[in-house]
Amino acid sequence: MKKNKKMKVSALLFVWSLLLISIPFFVSKVETYRYKNNGAYISSEFDIAKYDIKIDVDKNNKADVIETITVKFLGTNFNGIHKSIPTWIKYYDSNGKMNIKKVEITNLRVEGEKFELDKNVDSMGIKIGSEETTVDKGLHTYKIMYRYDMGKDEFREYDELVFRLFDNYDDTKIDNMTFTINMPTSIDDNRIEFKKENGELESKIDYSIDGKTLKGSLNSQSLEDAVTLNMILNDGYFVGQTSNYGAICFVVCLALISLSIYSFISWSKYGKNYAKRAQTVEFYPPENLDAAQIGYIYGEKSIKKLTAALLISLASKNYISIEEIQKNKYKIKNKGTDKSKKLSASEQIVYQDLFADGNEVVLSEKTSFTKVFDKISSFLEDVLDKKVEDIESRKKMQVTFELLFVGIALWIGSCLYIKDLNPNYNILYILSFISIFVTGFFAIFTSRKTSYGEMIKAKILGFRNYLNTAEKYQLNALVEEDPDYFYNILPYTYVLGISKKWIETFEKKNVPNVDLSALDAYENDIFMIMDE
Repeated sequence: MKKNKKMKVSALLFVWSLLLISIPFFVSKVETYRYKNNGAYISSEFDIAKYDIKIDVDKNNKADVIETITVKFLGTNFNGIHKSIPTWIKYYDSNGKMNIKKVEITNLRVEGEKFELDKNVDSMGIKIGSEETTVDKGLHTYKIMYRYDMGKDEFREYDELVFRLFDNYDDTKIDNMTFTINMPTSIDDNRIEFKKENGELESKIDYSIDGKTLKGSLNSQSLEDAVTLNMILNDGYFVGQTSNYGAICFVVCLALISLSIYSFISWSKYGKNYAKRAQTVEFYPPENLDAAQIGYIYGEKSIKKLTAALLISLASKNYISIEEIQKNKYKIKNKGTDKSKKLSASEQIVYQDLFADGNEVVLSEKTSFTKVFDKISSFLEDVLDKKVEDIESRKKMQVTFELLFVGIALWIGSCLYIKDLNPNYNILYILSFISIFVTGFFAIFTSRKTSYGEMIKAKILGFRNYLNTAEKYQLNALVEEDPDYFYNILPYTYVLGISKKWIETFEKKNVPNVDLSALDAYENDIFMIMDE
């Protein structure tokens, strides 16, 4: 039984670990896919003749942006263009450290054109044009406008303006790229940097500063990667900024960490086993429990095998006879000749169901007998579970797992779909994920037996150990005291997995009313036939 329990726990831990490994792998794959598709997008099937960006920055680090894009359509099979603007920007600061910043895009629109917005957690897109119409071949100018919120300043030493000026639009050819940035107060060029995604920009950007206005242009050959402007400003340059980060992911992470603490407390209170009882030598089934009850407590979960043991017990007590009338076909007769041997409650259930319609029954023809499985299962649970298993600890384990799986779903949703956690606190994702493992670990072990359960388990193990190791002369001494000892104990050896050795020890070939050569078939063949 200990071995089975250890195997079960080991299997649960293995499955749990495998699940936890797959979760970050899945999240990572989704994030990688999104990142590859997170850049601004314009089809490569046409050229961009002119691209101009105008940015009017307010004192609160919000800006009104106008992107004027002149597209050269090479045919008449285009409806318009689709542009997306990343809402998570990866950029390198002046120290060469990569940072991640969340921006908010609002009031996205296009002048004089039909459009449709396409928003997700990583970008804000706009589809310009109509499926019902196409644009003429040649040049077509689009004027895209939106409000750009760069969020609250994260640095104490300085303020910064971060804006992705141009993207590599899927290798689309772009000529004449220009930009104009109007700041709220004067700036200088000492702390203006243009970065591409993987480091310094190879081609120089031509730019000039006139008071509070920055103007510049970019050679198209520089667009192997996205080009990001990073303007370092004096601390306090911006005032009144608002945070672009929310509290949902933060709360989810803290809740998962709290759940791991709760699971540890539950395990400490309800999961620690009572003092182990030493195995005692038992010559007879402890507590007058029948074979099904002994098997259930021992850990046999096959209700068919437990029911088969009750059939064997009825035959051993001379209440029934089992006769194989042809291959895989068995007739059971009601004998009931020895009323001195009383039946247990579960034996009575089987006995009454067998002969509800007569004193002879062919199991393969009495399909209604399958209902006895549910009756026996319910009876064993009602009688034994509360006595043997600590119901409170089981409830705590179930509640913990229910909360945990809800937490896992929220964690995945937070990482992939909500994403409102400030990157400075990304360590919470790691800590909360570790907490998921910790919670599952303690939940698996938050289940124990009652004090009675520990006692009866020790007696059953002692009973099995004696039957499995006793010498023939010891058993013969018991048979002298009780001539039916072999037959009475036979059903118990069946559910305890030692029936063959028990039979061999007594050098028996057959016992009254039971064909021992078909003993193992009682569970498999008889009930398999009944299920067909």
